[in-house]
Amino acid sequence: MMDDQQFREEHKPLHVPAHFDNNAPLREQLAFALADIGEGNADEVIAQLLNLHQKMDDQALTAEAKALLAQWDKNGLVTVNTDNGETRYNLHKITQANSGSVNPRLLAPGLD
Repeated sequence: MMDDQQFREEHKPLHVPAHFDNNAPLREQLAFALADIGEGNADEVIAQLLNLHQKMDDQALTAEAKALLAQWDKNGLVTVNTDNGETRYNLHKITQANSGSVNPRLLAPGLD
């Protein structure tokens, strides 16, 4: 059973840094790699991560990244789509501004 602090840590939203940093925690590096490619299966996301690290192969990093992607899926931090039996990851994000508008006179009382 987890306490409140552990729950908040486990379910806090992903932060995508503005720049890739080799010294950042893997969580931030992986989020950056996923955001950088937009969408991909685990192997594509990890290939981008390794590319950013300028490494050809790192089995420990690959295993940890796959586990982190699975954890993000379980906790609802990423969108997961299945395409021809392949799991594809994407960040929950809005990519287009809302074009709608609100008429304040039509709002229910107390909602303004």
